[in-house]
Amino acid sequence: MAGRCSLCGSRLNNGKCEFCGLDNRMYDRQYLKDPYHMAEIVKEADTPKAPPGQMKKNAGASVQSGSAARKTVFTAKAPARKGADLSSRHRKQDAASWQKRQYSGTARSKAAIVIVILVILVCTAGPVLFQIGKAVTETGSVPGADSWQSAVDSLFSDNDSTLDDYDPYEYVTREIPEDGTDYEVTLSNGFYQVGIHIPEGIYHIERAGGSADLHIADSENIIYDSLWFGDETEYDEITEADDIRLYNGSEISITGGGFLFFTTGNAQPFTQETAANPLTGSFILEEGTSTAGEDIPEGIYDIIPAEDAGSIWFSLDLLYPNGYSEYLWTPGSSEASEKRILNVIIPDGTELTLDGDPIELVPAEGYFEADLSDYPWN
Repeated sequence: MAGRCSLCGSRLNNGKCEFCGLDNRMYDRQYLKDPYHMAEIVKEADTPKAPPGQMKKNAGASVQSGSAARKTVFTAKAPARKGADLSSRHRKQDAASWQKRQYSGTARSKAAIVIVILVILVCTAGPVLFQIGKAVTETGSVPGADSWQSAVDSLFSDNDSTLDDYDPYEYVTREIPEDGTDYEVTLSNGFYQVGIHIPEGIYHIERAGGSADLHIADSENIIYDSLWFGDETEYDEITEADDIRLYNGSEISITGGGFLFFTTGNAQPFTQETAANPLTGSFILEEGTSTAGEDIPEGIYDIIPAEDAGSIWFSLDLLYPNGYSEYLWTPGSSEASEKRILNVIIPDGTELTLDGDPIELVPAEGYFEADLSDYPWN
């Protein structure tokens, strides 16, 4: 969902404000929705506690007949969980994780307050000063009181024309050829490389079931766009979209558990074919943290629930060696949801932190030859 920022009112992109950068998933959930709970956490934080330990347990490899893959189980001491809503589409935080983020001491508290005030001042005054400076540059004179008032009014108005006029293709280096072939495909949770998993083209996209978020990352053409498909129009969710340009080399990701139907009349030739995955074994992860290269080999995996019974919920944090991160999750009990996550790239050195039900990492059918060391590439 898109929504609005609780601090400055701007549009959200994957939970973060496009204007001031505030992570509203954290701010709304803890400070607005449950202030009493936060007060209890602050009170408890005064009593230091040793962090829960973790241990890795390597289960003996079980050799199965036929083509069954070897499975390795990793376990960790599970953190305390307090009544989590498994059907929520939002990331959950338990009390222990928030205690680690508490500032102690009067000096740090004052510093935090000062920082918050400065952020608010920059977020509110910055656009006004920018508009006034632009007026001075264009006219060569200092604007009067009416201009200042107009700038302030426009800042706090509900007019989203600036955001609505945003063109994600402003910096494209080339146009996609109009000629091509017809192509259609239905995609669900996962990561897809344009030119390998889906051809380059100009697409019409429709929601084919459930709710889904589509994210496009293209560093070459400086395209970073997000679309939210669903029924909640108050959060800018849509059911279809036109003129979605997917260039070779870009990556699209789908989250939320829904299905999206892609169609185009100008699909370009694939630049690379998928290949046989060199990984032959699957791995079961349980709650805790594991590391690629130590606990599991690097590679391209499909992530599926380890147990196929009832309501399944899990969230997985990926911290890549180059400093980037990814958050993966399943929507829980939704009947129209896809609980697999396809083509997840895990380079050596990636830290995987799992919360929720056990998951199984199986070799991805969408494997392709690539240097994974600097992923994400976009």
